[in-house]
Amino acid sequence: MATMFPCPNCGGQLRYSIKDKQLKCMSCGELTDVEQYKPDDRINADSVNTKIYTCPTCNGEIQLIDNDGMEFCPFCGNQVTMQEHFSTEGAPKYVLPFMIDKQEAKQSYVRNTIDISFAPTGLNDDTNVEKLVPLYTPYYLYDYNIHDKISYRAERYETTSQYYVTYKANIKVDMDLDHLKVPFDASQALDDEIAEKLEPFPMEKLKPFNPNYLAGFFVENSTVEKDLYKDDSEHKAVDYLTYKSLDNSNNYSPEFGSKNEIKNNISSSIKYNDTEGAYLPLYFMTTRYGDRVAYSIINGATGQTYLDMPIEKRKMFIAGAFASLGIFALLVCLSFLFNFSFKVKTLCLFSAFMSSVIAYIGAGLANKTYRSDNHLDDKGYYMNNANLDEEHRVNGKKEYYADKMRKSKPFGHPGQILGLVASAIFIFVVFQLVTGNFGFIEWLFYGLSQVSSGGTNYLGIIGYIATGVIILIAMFKVGKGKKTVLSLGIISWVLAVAIRIINNPDDLFYYGALIIVFTILVISINAIVDEYNRSATHPSPHFERKGGGLENARN
Repeated sequence: MATMFPCPNCGGQLRYSIKDKQLKCMSCGELTDVEQYKPDDRINADSVNTKIYTCPTCNGEIQLIDNDGMEFCPFCGNQVTMQEHFSTEGAPKYVLPFMIDKQEAKQSYVRNTIDISFAPTGLNDDTNVEKLVPLYTPYYLYDYNIHDKISYRAERYETTSQYYVTYKANIKVDMDLDHLKVPFDASQALDDEIAEKLEPFPMEKLKPFNPNYLAGFFVENSTVEKDLYKDDSEHKAVDYLTYKSLDNSNNYSPEFGSKNEIKNNISSSIKYNDTEGAYLPLYFMTTRYGDRVAYSIINGATGQTYLDMPIEKRKMFIAGAFASLGIFALLVCLSFLFNFSFKVKTLCLFSAFMSSVIAYIGAGLANKTYRSDNHLDDKGYYMNNANLDEEHRVNGKKEYYADKMRKSKPFGHPGQILGLVASAIFIFVVFQLVTGNFGFIEWLFYGLSQVSSGGTNYLGIIGYIATGVIILIAMFKVGKGKKTVLSLGIISWVLAVAIRIINNPDDLFYYGALIIVFTILVISINAIVDEYNRSATHPSPHFERKGGGLENARN
């Protein structure tokens, strides 16, 4: 098919050159002014009539703007022949041209990954890095203005040899902005939390939409309605302006309560202008890890990088084995030099502590994975029309999302758990005082304590109780996530505590039982790495392409 961007000199194919900031002919090398050039009738400032490639595996769609065919899907990473059809898509109001070329993006990727410990083998291979796709991604820009003076009380402290001096000041900041553009991605493919980590974009470099900037690149179509993030964008704008007002305080800090006052003043002064569509530049790469995918995304204007980074277990366990041997040898040498030894019973508390920590970390990772896999923190995915039930497609979107978030929140806030534990202990102690039956408490304290010099080791008792509280917190923190690591942590913790309570005088009993506990701990560590790798990757995506349209955000 004839090129949509023919060279005026030789008729060859023009592509936008990031380095030259002009259109460059792939045949004769002629440079053409990007603003003056007029492409053929299939593409203009209002619409783009071009090829759409759809992945048969994940249903992801991508436009090829006068580009070569796709050999792999940039969203799910499958080596598939993407199905081709033609489509006319509306154009946005703005485009932010790529400012770093693919070679610079590769270098940024390698810089960010080369020193990562236990990174998967082949991560920096040329064949893998070459998969970086220059992709124009749809965004909505929520535009605000503010014209006001913000004042607040602030203070600064200095210490001299004799005095502690407090300086107080009334800070005044002029807020005079006609256009503050707050970006939110308009794509199901880009998770909201990932998109936030790729900011900021240099909004001062935005250009009125010109299809010439797309020549030779890939473009993703929007699938999110333009009013979805309006409330979120106002909160984001207020937070940004609050930060800017505090940044101009000449090392003064706001007095207690002043920050909320600043936010309230800005919230009452800020005005919404409009919502505008834009194509913003990203380099996008997907790497498959079994049935899951890892994303590597680079901001095509600033080089800001987001990486999903699973752990290669073989590397980690080899390094762990050498580190353990080194620590063991060091402890043996120190014991001979300083004439000390470890009591085998103290290993019970150490085992209980390690078990509780593993259970807590595993619970957190499992909950994070569950939320990520189910898109619970990705409003753009949940609020897409295709993912809503019929009842909420027209009305009740905000209520639907708020209800979804409320039901998905786990109970495991540390304050809630500590309050529950404290209440349970209080009720139990009151019951013991009323009944006068202290047998259980005496037996528990005797079993957990180490009797030496005729006294009780209360520090050890507190240690066991603390590990039990951590286990309780983990049980609530896991939410609806997988319970594998949590269960292993609880089993090894129960065994460690039980061994100490039994208090068998035979050291061989302790050694044998603790070998079992440490075996479970090793299995738990393996399971926690598996859970981390799940949390550091994503399930292979499947998209429902409904909704959105940047052309609806041009005025």
